[in-house]
Amino acid sequence: MHSTAIELGRQLGPLRRSLLRATREAAQLPDIPDSHIEVMRALAGGPSMSPGNLAAYLNLARSTVSNLIKAMVDAGLVERSVSSGDLRGAALTASPKALALLAEYDAVSSQVLSDALDELTPDHRRALSAATPALADLTTILARGYS
Repeated sequence: MHSTAIELGRQLGPLRRSLLRATREAAQLPDIPDSHIEVMRALAGGPSMSPGNLAAYLNLARSTVSNLIKAMVDAGLVERSVSSGDLRGAALTASPKALALLAEYDAVSSQVLSDALDELTPDHRRALSAATPALADLTTILARGYS
């Protein structure tokens, strides 16, 4: 096993949680679970999705997605309607509230991350910039191989 894999695995989770916490604190944003944010991002990215397609896209059990959707509809983050192609099916979309929250999270998160990057040495900033395409490729490889 690559030592890079071990260290990257150790760093990514804490980095993600630290960025999310700092973003929430910077703008007093609501504490939305990561799973809800993933659903909102999936639904914000295109046309409506059925619960089954959403489960497949997120690689989650249908029952898990069903529970998430119920909670998110109740919170006003997801809109559920009858599918136009199948009256028995449901069509899910991100609500205007969800889209506004995502836009605010993204704007604040970008600023928080930019401020943190400014505290790094120029060499570390260049290294992170150079690693960005590799991280995108790694995400694609992992998504393809395990979904």
